[in-house]
Amino acid sequence: MAATELVGHAVYRPPSVSVEDHTRHLATMGYEHGVLVQPSAYGTNDHRCLLASLRARPNQLRAVAAIQPGTSAEIIETMHAAGVRATRLQDGYAGGVPVEALSEVVEMVRPWGWHVEIWTDVRRHDTWLGDAIRRSPVPVMIDHLGYIPSDIPLDTPALKLIVELLRDGEVWVALSGLDRLLPADVGTDPTAPGFDAAWARHEEAITERAQAFVQACPTQLIWGTDWPHVGLQLPHPDGPTVRERLNRWVPDPRVRQQILVDNPVRCYDFPAFTAEALETS
Repeated sequence: MAATELVGHAVYRPPSVSVEDHTRHLATMGYEHGVLVQPSAYGTNDHRCLLASLRARPNQLRAVAAIQPGTSAEIIETMHAAGVRATRLQDGYAGGVPVEALSEVVEMVRPWGWHVEIWTDVRRHDTWLGDAIRRSPVPVMIDHLGYIPSDIPLDTPALKLIVELLRDGEVWVALSGLDRLLPADVGTDPTAPGFDAAWARHEEAITERAQAFVQACPTQLIWGTDWPHVGLQLPHPDGPTVRERLNRWVPDPRVRQQILVDNPVRCYDFPAFTAEALETS
């Protein structure tokens, strides 16, 4: 596997895992196909690890890159040939491509039919992001259920915006990252007094949010495990535990099939499948 150096502003050190480890992670849930995402710790200029992983399993994997405005068409073409089908904007961790670069980045990736993934607390951008998404010539995906803590009610403007965009078919949303949405005042120590009750409230609130998104537009949703949970302070859940959460969010097996198979086939340019589910990491 090609070695990728951490950027100087990296706020976490990724675990030492391989594409074979990812294959085993998928197998714990009965899957063979998945989507990888360039981590912020590797920055925007060095995608060697991501591309090597794609080339190791070209029929099973797709990926989301993190390319800066001004990236050449030749670089994008090389990434596309390897299996990259999107690029990410984010301000969850230092070092990402800023969300404000959306209009420039969508024009860069438009010739290849990529989509743009956004990882941000949507409340930071809810005054302008909706209009920008509606104007985008390529699909836009909001990651981690909007990255808004679970104690924020569904009728807050940012969450109402996501529901409206979904209802109009104007945005994709990733049902992932539950562990990252715990309110800050709860803390990250599962043995602390009151943690279990707080976690139960957290899961209930995120279930309500996920179900609101499903009701709005199930054909614009995908699911992901968030493996290997980089930068997460809580104990890391295993794949089957995360997969079981989807069963609670989406009790209808026909809708789960849509989210796990039909939608990612469209979104990431996989060959059509009839029975196997896909997941994003």
